[in-house]
Amino acid sequence: MAIDYGTARIGVAVSDRTLTISANSITVKNDGRAIDAIAGICRTEEITNVVIGLPLNREGAEGDMCGAAREFGEKLENKFEYGEVRIEFFDERMTTRASNSILIEANLSRKKRKSVVDGLAAKIILQKFLDDRNLNINK
Repeated sequence: MAIDYGTARIGVAVSDRTLTISANSITVKNDGRAIDAIAGICRTEEITNVVIGLPLNREGAEGDMCGAAREFGEKLENKFEYGEVRIEFFDERMTTRASNSILIEANLSRKKRKSVVDGLAAKIILQKFLDDRNLNINK
């Protein structure tokens, strides 16, 4: 699973069982129930690894949003027994911008883009993570 953390909305993407393709994505409202909703998805989908995107700046340094994403990851990890779900962080620079570009090119209205951009960003994060992982396995 990959998460594109945002203060208003959280994109969530799940891979296929072979860990090859970022298959499904949704957007969850970031409210008091978001952690429980995402933990529920982890349990239902039998997720053991969660990748949370870190919005590093152009120089690769962490800003305020990285701290918020790390805090979210810690809260999510606390919903499980020790070692049940592994939380990792992954450079997500430019994924939301890429998502918006794709959706604009697809001619989606601004309102529709707003409802799906975070899920698509999570799919991009997950696909990049899976591609890196699978490339390293096949070396």
